[in-house]
Amino acid sequence: MENEKKIQNSFFIKNLNEGNEDSFKILFELYYTKLLNITKGYISNIEDAEEIVQDVFLKTWNKRKDINSNVNGYLFKMTKNLCLDYLRSKKYKLNSSNKILQLESYINHEALSDVDASSLIEKELAEKIQVAIQLLPEKCKNVFIKSRVEGKKNREISDELDISLKTVENHMSKAIRHMRVHLKEFLSFF
Repeated sequence: MENEKKIQNSFFIKNLNEGNEDSFKILFELYYTKLLNITKGYISNIEDAEEIVQDVFLKTWNKRKDINSNVNGYLFKMTKNLCLDYLRSKKYKLNSSNKILQLESYINHEALSDVDASSLIEKELAEKIQVAIQLLPEKCKNVFIKSRVEGKKNREISDELDISLKTVENHMSKAIRHMRVHLKEFLSFF
């Protein structure tokens, strides 16, 4: 929605930070139904879903001074966290873990529609990738960097490092498995 993008303007956020009730009412009207629909998709009890969304807005009002530029991302993240807290508190186990992952994926997808959220997620992803690469065993890391960062083919890597093609493939398999494990929270975006 075009209105949701306009909500990021600094005048609106300044008014919200200062406790302007009209600005908060606009925020509520723009997001209540959307947040409720997200919550209802994963919380079967409608009263609990409504209570979660009310908590989102109550906490947003109480922390309104912390909002700086990304209202959309702020609301989606808080909704996600409160839904996850609810699901955990109800002690949902294995069959609900899929719902939690779906919820995170859906909310993350919704938040990606916001430019600020996208750049924040890209930065966080880049940092996680660097950390994951550094955690690889040295030989595996060298092969992975030559392949994925430098864009070299397996044969070139084999010749350059004086190792067999099969060893390169094994290192790449191991590195990709390692990266999937360390980046699993981001895989739902791609």
